[in-house]
Order: sequence, then C-alpha cells, then structure tokens
Amino acid sequence: MSAPDDALLAEADELAGLPPDEFTAARNARAKQVRTDDRELARRIGELRKPSAAAWLVNQIVRHRPDRVDELLALGAELRAAQADLDARELTRLARERRALVQAVAREAGALADELGHPVREGVLGEVAETLQAGMTDASAEAAVRSGRLIRALEAIGTDVDLDGALMAGEAASLARPVPESDAASDRAEHLVAERRRAEAEAEVAERQADEASDRLEAARAETERARRARDDLTARLEQLEAELDRAERDLHEAERGIRPLEREAASARRRAEAARAALDD
Repeated sequence: MSAPDDALLAEADELAGLPPDEFTAARNARAKQVRTDDRELARRIGELRKPSAAAWLVNQIVRHRPDRVDELLALGAELRAAQADLDARELTRLARERRALVQAVAREAGALADELGHPVREGVLGEVAETLQAGMTDASAEAAVRSGRLIRALEAIGTDVDLDGALMAGEAASLARPVPESDAASDRAEHLVAERRRAEAEAEVAERQADEASDRLEAARAETERARRARDDLTARLEQLEAELDRAERDLHEAERGIRPLEREAASARRRAEAARAALDD
C-alpha cells in the first residue's frame, strides 16, 4: 500500500469513529487543512462518504466491543470450515449458535448506541444484524467488518456478499487475511471458540441450577401459602373462641349479678324462719 493510501486510510479511520452529526464538518475541515500540502489527498478526503446509521453502529462495535466482534467472526470462520467439510451436524449446531450470537451482539449494539448518545431505530438494528451475519459469511466480508470503515450495511445472498462501495476507503478484498491464517490468528480463533464453548457449558450449568432453584422457590412458596392459610384459619378460630369467651363472661357476669339479690332474699327468709321458730319455742 502506498503512502498516500496509508494517509487516506488513517483519515478514514478517524472519521469513521466520529458521531454521525460531526462527520461532514470534520471531513470538510480536514480536507481543507491538508489541501495546501497535498491537493490530491484533500480531494480524496473530501470524497469520503458518511456511513449509514447501521454502518456507523457496526464501526462503533468494532471500536468499543472488539472482543465480541472477535467472538462472532471466529464463529463465522468455524462455520465456513464446517461448510468446507460438509459436516451437516456441526453446521446445524453452529448455525443455531450464529443466530443467537448475532442477535445478542445486535442488542448490545443498540445499548452502545444509547451510551454514545445516538440511539437508533429497531430497523437499523436489523441491518446491523444482517451486516454481522454477512461478515461471518466469507473472509473479505469479515475483513470489511473488522476494518471499522463501513459506509453501508452488508447483506449475504447465500454465500455471496456484495462489497462494492462498502468501505469508506480501501478495498475489502485487499484486507482479507490470506489462507491459511497465521499461527497467531489461528490460535486466537481457537482460543475464542474454546472460550465460547466453555461459556456455553457454564451457561448450561447455570441454567440447570436456576431451574433447580426455581423449583425450590416454587415449593417454598407453596409451603408458605399452606402455612398462611393455616394461620388464617387458626386466627379466625381464635377470634371465634374469643367472641364466645366474651359472651360467656358477660353471661357469667349477669348470672353473678342475679345471684346477689337471691342470696339476700334467702338470708332474709332464713332469718324470718329462725325468728318464727324462736317465737314458737317461747
């Protein structure tokens, strides 16, 4: 790559990282700034196109969530290898993982857009998901995504991805890594795959534990409800007994009040009887 191309790519990299509403002014200012020293570079900078909303967001994922992009594109490489080997069972498993991972990263992209102060519509997130999936389809599309200089969303038609005019500067084909990959790149891909599989195994264990905990929670809730009903029944019975006790105490009090005059009357009658006997004795 020539020095002018390097300079243009450096300018494009910087511009691609800017918020959408700052791009045009920054591009024009930069073109004006370099015009004195390099009119051709200034012209090429001035021709750089502003990324679409989806392309801008994919560029930001590459910058702010590189590990997630590496994980996703490593899975794409694994899928391509399975396709080459015609391993149907592995392809089915990996395709299922791809759908889940693409949707997860697209959701994270939406959260990132909010963090950066430029929230996007649901339709844009759909284009982000399509672009990520396209980046998993072949090496050139992967390189285009990794560049962080997309200016439009990508779409995979079967195993083909149209990359014409997809980059702010440079050609996607020239960015693709040669095959076979270097040992370091291969090791990193294997490491990412192993990390993902370990995370999946841990997630399965966590899900089982969560299910077991949920079962225990439901059982505890049912037992709590039974105890609550028993308490309510006993409380109602206690209230009934207390009411009966109150009535009995009132009845007792009334009975005791009725006894006193009768006792006085009986005592008076005994005195009269005693007086009568005494009179007879005399």
